[in-house]
Parts: sequence; C-alpha cells; structure tokens
Amino acid sequence: MTASSESSRDSKSIIDATMKEIRKQLLPKQQFRVISKDLRKELSERLNTSTESMLPSTLNILRLYKDNNDLLHPYNHNKILAIDFGGTTLKIAVIKTYPTLCIDFLHTLDIQERHVDSKFFENIIQAMVDEMKDKFFDFFYDNDLINNKIIKIPVSITFSFPLNSKFQITSMGKGYILSDEIKDLNFLKFLQDTFDKVCSQNTIKDSFAFIIKDNLIINDSIAVHLTNTYIKQFPTVTFFTDSYPSIPASSSSTLANSSGNSISFILGTGTNASFEIPFKRLPELKRDGISNAKTNLPFDDDSTVVMNAEMGFLGGNCIDLTEFDYCPAKGAKAMPLEYISSGRYISSILVKILKKYPTLEPVLAKQENLEDIIDGATFGKLSNIQDNFDLNDLTTQLQNKYNITEQLHLIPLSRVAKIILQRSAIYLVAAILEIDALVSEYKVGAYHKISIGYVGSTLAFNKYYRDQIEKISNSRIQLVLLQDSSLFGAAISTLL
Repeated sequence: MTASSESSRDSKSIIDATMKEIRKQLLPKQQFRVISKDLRKELSERLNTSTESMLPSTLNILRLYKDNNDLLHPYNHNKILAIDFGGTTLKIAVIKTYPTLCIDFLHTLDIQERHVDSKFFENIIQAMVDEMKDKFFDFFYDNDLINNKIIKIPVSITFSFPLNSKFQITSMGKGYILSDEIKDLNFLKFLQDTFDKVCSQNTIKDSFAFIIKDNLIINDSIAVHLTNTYIKQFPTVTFFTDSYPSIPASSSSTLANSSGNSISFILGTGTNASFEIPFKRLPELKRDGISNAKTNLPFDDDSTVVMNAEMGFLGGNCIDLTEFDYCPAKGAKAMPLEYISSGRYISSILVKILKKYPTLEPVLAKQENLEDIIDGATFGKLSNIQDNFDLNDLTTQLQNKYNITEQLHLIPLSRVAKIILQRSAIYLVAAILEIDALVSEYKVGAYHKISIGYVGSTLAFNKYYRDQIEKISNSRIQLVLLQDSSLFGAAISTLL
C-alpha cells in the first residue's frame, strides 16, 4: 500500500468518524411519535393560552366559501397596491382584480438595514414611492383626476412578523432588532401615518393618497392561505399573465382537485403555517379579541377562523438545540423550530460545524469570509449535489467567485448539509401532521393525504429538502408552490 493511498484511507476514516459524531449531535434522540406527542401538547397549549402564536385573524373569509362571483367584481379602480415585507426583500405589486387576479407590475427592493425604528419604515416607503411615482398615473389613472379629486389607492400589506389583536409587533426574528419606540405602537395606524407623511413630501400628493383599511395588514402565512383557499374555490380563475407567471395552472389544478384540510406553509427566511378551525373552538380570550374587531361580517359558531400558527415558536419541549444552532439574545423569545429549519439559520449551522471540524473541507475552513461563502444559496446547492456535474459546477463557481486556487472537496459538506435538512424535516413533518390532526380534531387516518400550498425560496429551490419532507411523511404531504402568494393574499384580503 502506498503512502498516498494510506493517507487517503486515514482521511476517509476521520471524515466518517466526524460525520458519525455530527449525526449523533444533530439528529433527534427521541422517536418520531414522542416528538409528535410533545408538539401536539404544545399546539394545544398555545391555542388555548398563547398571545404570541396560534393567533386568529380578524378576517372573516366566509365570502371565499360562497358560490357566487361577487368576490371577483372590480374593487374601487380595479387595482390594488400590494406590499409584501417578507424579511430580506420588499415586494411591491399592482394587482389587477378583474376579470382575473394577476400582477400588472412587480418590483423588489433589497432590505439591508436590520435595526427597526420609525425611520426604518419611512425609508422603505420613501424608496417605494420613488420607484412608483411615475407609474401611478399609468396604473391608477381615473376620470376622478379630471375633476381634481384625489384618488385613494387601496394598500394591502403582508407583514411577515407576528402582530397581536391590537396590531402591535410582538417579536421580530430573521435577524431584525426591534427598537423600543416601535414595540407598543398600533402598527396599522403607524404605517398609515408614515404613508401620509411620505406622500405629503412628494409631487403625487395632489393626485393620490394611500389608504390602509382596517385588517389589511396580514401575516404572510395567512396571505398564502387566502391564496390557497381562493384557488380551491375559484379553480378556473387564472393567477398569472405572460409577464408575471406566478402561479402555474398545474399548481392551481393540484390544489383545486385536492381534498382534506387546507394548510398553508412558509419556509423561507422564516418558518410558519396557517390553517382554519371553527370559531367555536377558540378559547374565550381569542374569541373576544376578534369578535370586537371591525370585520365585514360577524363571527359565529359556524364561522371558520384563519389561524396564524407562528410555527417557529414550536419545539421548546422536544428540540435539543446544539452549540451549532442560533442562540437568541437574553430576554428574546426563543423560536426553536425556526432556528433549525429556516433559511435564515440553516446555512450558519453548517458554517459553525465546519469551523469546529475543519478537516471536512480544510481550504474553505481557513477562509476569513466563511459566512459569505456558505450562504443560503451555497447551502442549497451543497444539499442538492447528486452527481459529478452538480459537484463540479459548484466547485468551479466557488473557486472563480472567491479566487480559490486549491482543490475543493465538497462531498463531506454536502453530507453534513443533508444531515441538517434531515433533522429539519423530521420536526417540520411532525409539526405539520399534528397541525393537520388538530384541524381534523384528531379524527384522521394514518394515510390521510395533505396537499399544502407553500411559499419560500428556501424550500422552493431545494429539492432535497422537499424530498425529505415527503419521505419522512410517508408521502402523506404534497407540497405545491404558490409563488408570489403573499402578494395575491394581500389583494384577496382587500376583496373580503
């Protein structure tokens, strides 16, 4: 045996031993049924007592279940300005509501700042107006302008952070730091005031005003759920144009023809889910909160309520966080499921593992900007490596982008990335199945199928992640991508 082959064998043994140690640290110690039991108990407790998760929306979606076309009729000027504040980006869209629900214009702004104060939102709205001010006349022109009337543009907002019944921000994850001046504000009124302030400083103030009506700030998971439900009720209505093919006909057909509970799922920068339960199943404290809200229709025992699970908070009793997982600041509310599953955190888990075990890939381990190299996109590509083409393509990309001349050996990192996602999928599947059981009041069979409309780049671009969720669920969970559903859902909330 040559010295080279012996060294190679020793290296493989070290990698295998390291991989075994990593699997032992990351993968759950409990059996799946024990995890499910813990999550079932936690879901029930949060439904009945929590003020930060399992929160009912004040939107009454009864109109979505009526067999009529009233919902499709023009609203105001047949156009809605929809905004999706999702985390790392802000999406602005002009949504046409009739005769089809589709995007007429779409623009994305990157958000770099992470300190959230009043100026943070003012700067975002100013940037949006700067981008759109020359386009408002194109999209919202009306004869009212001739009569010197100010056109009131309906604004619907999807906000990817939890709000309580008083429209106060209860917490912010995804790397944001919430300032004290924002915490106790009525966020809906604050945004309306900020829109008014920014608008007054621009030339459009004599022609246009932005109106955020009651209840038109919704959570991203609820926005996806409204889109999901809309598709099931109006399967013949298209959601796309040639310019913005957001929701393919195949996705609409899959959801329209699916049976069983309607659950919507988000796995991007954050992790969340939404679903419906009867109003009568809410505890008194949550029933009182939405009964007193301003809604188009009263809630009664026969109404269904859209629940925002704030799923990231789950797992306090069953997820064992390791030294590689995110550690929240002292006093911050822990979000165990989000820390181990969302795009905001999973790549950093791999970075920390590589720093502790540099033999996995010595060349990358010594790079000073390792967090930039192994970002969300690279993590996704590592976990999706299936053949030499995938491997060689990623190797070349990293070498060229970061001027790395030494040979890279990415297979060990790919194996670790897969372990990280296996761990994530186990807990996610357990949580989704328990949410489905909760909706069904625990009357579902072992082979009950669940079609889930979802959104989120982390899951959308990671086939291995999706495959693991399907595999661990024994093919019970079918994931259907609803791209831009946060924007469509915001518009639908205006129609209700």
